[in-house]
Amino acid sequence: MNWDKARRLMRLGRCEDQSRRPTRSFGPGGHLDPSSDVLADVRARSICVVSGKGGTGKSLVTASLASLAARRRRTLVVDGDLGVGNAHILQNVSPEHSFAEVVDGVCQVHEIVTPCRENLDLLGAGSGYAKLAGLSTYELHMIACGIEKLELTYDTLLLDSAAGISEQTVSFAAAADLVLIVTTPDVTAMTDAYAFLKVLIQRRPTAQPLLVVNRAADLEEASGAASRLLEVSQKFLGREPRWIGTLPEDRAAFRSVQRRSPVVEYEPESDLALALIDLAATVDEELYRTAPRGLGRMLLRHVTSAGAARLQVKRATS
Repeated sequence: MNWDKARRLMRLGRCEDQSRRPTRSFGPGGHLDPSSDVLADVRARSICVVSGKGGTGKSLVTASLASLAARRRRTLVVDGDLGVGNAHILQNVSPEHSFAEVVDGVCQVHEIVTPCRENLDLLGAGSGYAKLAGLSTYELHMIACGIEKLELTYDTLLLDSAAGISEQTVSFAAAADLVLIVTTPDVTAMTDAYAFLKVLIQRRPTAQPLLVVNRAADLEEASGAASRLLEVSQKFLGREPRWIGTLPEDRAAFRSVQRRSPVVEYEPESDLALALIDLAATVDEELYRTAPRGLGRMLLRHVTSAGAARLQVKRATS
């Protein structure tokens, strides 16, 4: 089966008419005018792109989804791989400031925004900052507060998360409106994807995660990998992610990374880029079925409740 036919089979529909969405007023510099009307509290719809294992192409997927979203609406990429972030590479920018300065109290979150291209901005995670890998409740609270304010000025927010199941990574994912799990047919990648799914559902039982199989040789291989993961998830968790797409193994991915550009921009006619365009349409459909909760707002609630719980435990044992 060729990829043209595979794309037709996997296609699940287009995004709803976005003209039906509430209209917001933006002032100078493209920022939301908070005095415009009561819709000023409408927040960006958020999607967290995750993988239990590194090397699955998570950042490549995030960069392309962000680039495609920015063609129609204001989009913000949040690099959630704190301390070893590399989301800026695929946008070909070098952030002057990152979350490291926010944690140090040097900058506020809105001051570390890095423009990438029209309608697309980035919050850099910083690279080489070990302390960012294990933030305190107060530090995570600062980041959550900053995102909570900033998300009012965007329509779409994509979070490129860290691999693994750390407390920070799962907290970001649980706070997002949607979670997209990126795996490959590799057994270790699928095992780690299942581990992430298990922890996510424990944290947020109402989560309805999506699944994409990347670097597949053909649709048959992707279908086999997805079926195995869905079967195991249903058997042991009583839940399963929804498989929404397949991305082919394509050297265009390597070339685009070398050129520091999303593959949908660098090689838009490649099999991978065309599959990503289809994936973006499906993600849009899913995203606009979901009422935006606000990534920063939900993260802030989690941090506050988690901090209160730890304080109660400390008092009870002291």
